[in-house]
Amino acid sequence: MKKLSALILAAAMCVSLLAGCGNSSTPGGGSNPSAANGNGGSWPNGTVTLLCGFGAGGSSDLEVRSLATYLEKKTGGTFVIQNVTGANGWMAWDQLLHADKDGQTIAMVNTPALFYDYLDPSQGHKETMDDFDFICNEVIDYGVLVCAKGAYADIGAFMEAAKSSGGVTVGDVGANGNKHIAVIETGIANPDATLTSVHQNGWSDNYAALLGGTVDAVSATYDDIASVLADDELDVLCVFNDKRIDVLPDVPTLEEAGFGAVYSAPSRGYFLPSGVDAATKEAIVKAFNEAINDADHIAELEALGLMVSYMDGEDYLSFLRGQESDVVALKPELGWE
Repeated sequence: MKKLSALILAAAMCVSLLAGCGNSSTPGGGSNPSAANGNGGSWPNGTVTLLCGFGAGGSSDLEVRSLATYLEKKTGGTFVIQNVTGANGWMAWDQLLHADKDGQTIAMVNTPALFYDYLDPSQGHKETMDDFDFICNEVIDYGVLVCAKGAYADIGAFMEAAKSSGGVTVGDVGANGNKHIAVIETGIANPDATLTSVHQNGWSDNYAALLGGTVDAVSATYDDIASVLADDELDVLCVFNDKRIDVLPDVPTLEEAGFGAVYSAPSRGYFLPSGVDAATKEAIVKAFNEAINDADHIAELEALGLMVSYMDGEDYLSFLRGQESDVVALKPELGWE
């Protein structure tokens, strides 16, 4: 497996990003925030904590660390990262709900993971997306279906195999997650196909299973596969989106290939606890807009396989409502009724 160059690139990027901003124990630098942000010093007012619900070194962590560097550049303030892991992100989001409503604590929000705990009645979670105030979306990480090089000529050949005796096996990273849901929806759209899900611990396990021939395909996201595409050991069969994506211009959507309108668009944005005053939120939205759309920040994320898709205001909330509705519609298949 020819992954050495990809690992070196990832390590270099991680070191660069970790050096470029603060973390929970070593704050980043900044000076005179009130002069820099142009909003009379109302925000940031001291150190801002950015909560990440997933572990250090993962793509969510690297994304928020990169953003912190550019938030410091735009505001002159100090931003530190705190990784609060567990409950598929909800440990961090519960902490945000109990934070002061002054804009000094902000969390990355990962969807559709946000919706799972409160839509699954067995979790007993009372808080919902209505308990937060959303700032903006930063990244959409499109779902893809991949197989080992040469295993199938195209998505049509794969679906033909899925409709044959025994069907096919498809790896993912856990029951009822967005990657598993994409497979469930593909099966619903093609009732004569058999797609048996195989839950793994992460992309590395899926990659090994794929190359080892123990699964026929893997439901993944573009950021999973970006660093290994150059190794030429995978074929991308389709994209789970309503249109082709720029980074994979030759890969059809599942819908385009005639096998159903299955859209998987995990997103990463940022939110506040409800109750932050309007002037503070306006300053936050302005800073996030400028930092996220900084050309150098966009380039850093692209090197990580992450595609910036900025949305704020009503566009972001409408997008989230649509994602939530998609999960609600699948509650019977997920056993959440």
